[in-house]
Amino acid sequence: MIRNDELLFEIAKMHFEEGLSQGEVARRKGLSRAKVNRLLQAARDRGIVRVLVVPRIGHAYLRAIEADLREAYHLKDVLLIPGREGTLRGELNPNTQEAIVERLALTAAQYLDGRLTDGDLLCINWGRVMRAVVDHLHPTKTLPNLKVLPFLGNLSANPDSFEANLLVQEVASAYGGEVNWLVAPAIVRNLRQQEVVRELTLVKKTLDLIHRATIAITTIAPANARHSTVVKRGWLKPHEVQSLIDRGAVGEICSWWFDAEGQEIRDEKIHPIGLGLNGLKRMVAEDRRVIAVVGADRERLAPIRAALVGRIVNTLITDHITAKYLLEHAPAR
Repeated sequence: MIRNDELLFEIAKMHFEEGLSQGEVARRKGLSRAKVNRLLQAARDRGIVRVLVVPRIGHAYLRAIEADLREAYHLKDVLLIPGREGTLRGELNPNTQEAIVERLALTAAQYLDGRLTDGDLLCINWGRVMRAVVDHLHPTKTLPNLKVLPFLGNLSANPDSFEANLLVQEVASAYGGEVNWLVAPAIVRNLRQQEVVRELTLVKKTLDLIHRATIAITTIAPANARHSTVVKRGWLKPHEVQSLIDRGAVGEICSWWFDAEGQEIRDEKIHPIGLGLNGLKRMVAEDRRVIAVVGADRERLAPIRAALVGRIVNTLITDHITAKYLLEHAPAR
């Protein structure tokens, strides 16, 4: 059995993303064409490559929905990819859902690369979607004065590849820019701890840069007491998240919860260290770009709408089914 996932990923990327033929991949890697074919099949079998059959939706149709959505929610930008009707019924096949999210991540990576300029301060959230965005980044320029910053402090003493501090390292390295870690816990449990951590020299320096970010990129999660990642990581208990939900929380960005109107729902024992919803709203109010990459999930529909209504984000990358839902539930003019 082929066990080198790194090789599988590299071969798949060369063939499916860079557009190289199997013969070209074989020549570059010093392999036989038959070997490359087997590696590509193994990549499919392991879920490294997912096949998405894209419905025939006209370019003009998508652009029209984008324009309507920009106007309805006063957004800076909207980018749409084809979605699936099953999204609204919660009936998407998991493989199809994953493939759509991967395509959203690819679209976001290309958009981000096109928007970044030298001197930008880029703030990145953590998690599976952000990991996919970073994996799809293919920088077209060197940006030595780019500063890359995390949304939030550390979630673990043994970080995995989804941690924001690791993602910012990869992005800064790819562009030849500067990484700035947030050397702090993701969440502290009282205001005194929060004040002490924020005043630590290394933390204060990075937080000052984070709040000056010119571009931020994030996903949007539903408020869910059982499936919240911070619950799974052991930072919070299910009953704590349920308490936030009982008080009206419908969505979450990086451990900051908000209600259906995009207003923050706080808990006196939950104090994340990072940009925060107020930081995102300030960015939007000052016409700085806050990009949300999210879609293909019925549970995320209400949180996306709330984030748009509450002016938490001002740029949306999603699928056209999610966009149609948002238009149907747009605020009255």
